[in-house]
Amino acid sequence: MRFERCPAEAGPPERWTASNETAGVSATVVPAAGMNLASLVVGGEDRLVLPLPLGEFMATAKTGGVPLLHPWANRLRGDVWSFDGTDVDLAPIAGLKRDAAGLPMHGLLLRATDWSIEAAADRPSIVGRLDWGSDRPDFAAFPFEHVVEVDWSIGVERSGMVSATCGFAVEAGSRDVPIAGGWHPYLRPTIGADRRTLTLKVPKARQASLDERGLPEPGDDGRPTLGPEHDVSGPLGDRTLDDLFLVGDTGWTASVASVAASIEIEADRAWRWMQLYAPAGSDFVCVEPMLAPTAALSDGGAVRVAAGSRFEASFTIRVRVAAVADGGSEAGA
Repeated sequence: MRFERCPAEAGPPERWTASNETAGVSATVVPAAGMNLASLVVGGEDRLVLPLPLGEFMATAKTGGVPLLHPWANRLRGDVWSFDGTDVDLAPIAGLKRDAAGLPMHGLLLRATDWSIEAAADRPSIVGRLDWGSDRPDFAAFPFEHVVEVDWSIGVERSGMVSATCGFAVEAGSRDVPIAGGWHPYLRPTIGADRRTLTLKVPKARQASLDERGLPEPGDDGRPTLGPEHDVSGPLGDRTLDDLFLVGDTGWTASVASVAASIEIEADRAWRWMQLYAPAGSDFVCVEPMLAPTAALSDGGAVRVAAGSRFEASFTIRVRVAAVADGGSEAGA
């Protein structure tokens, strides 16, 4: 099992797929959709969600699968922000994804096409690298030279568990780089599952107060206003979610489960924040690892990557389905 590029006659976008027919597992990465794990099929069923067929999806600015949101996740407060004396104005930037209120949303790489890709020859692993340099047409939207690296690897075990591990890294150039990005996994244990059968399990965390635009309400110190630590785990039922939480710096694990399957996401200590998103009627829950709170670039709360240094973080998605419990092979097969 290894990642292979789909043949040219399959048409755009470029995509890389690894499959294990014996285990009933396949994974597809679409670099031009945010180095996106766009599909993870386990037991013959995709456990991730794309809102449209891939070709139509790529013609929009929609999100689905597991896309990278970089250099910011979710929204900014407006078009103007600054860092270390450099002022940025996003108003002139064409093609920027915006929410219904016109706020810049989900960063700059959702449809970037200039990833360089290398797939391992002996295991299901693929690495994408993107050089954000001053020669990019949209460099003015984030005028900080750096390299982004994403490493996806797939594991299949005899126990029936399938894992997708994402390694994320940013290498800063000659000056410090602010990052406030994250990932947006659309986790769906069972297609069309009744919400009353879906159970969410998340760590105890402090919920941020958000305004009607989904932006954190700042306290006197300018940081997000946080409530006391509490647990929102339990049946999804008729709940709708679009909430931000401070989880802390020890790492965290969350899961979404149906009667037949469960999906777990384990994030390392770099992902101090978590966004939960489940719109009305959805058969999925987005459990989003975030480096910083929403609007961190606007509010001065981004993670700083020192000049010449490398920042690393990772998370793993695990799918358990009873139907494939005896059909897999050892991890990395």
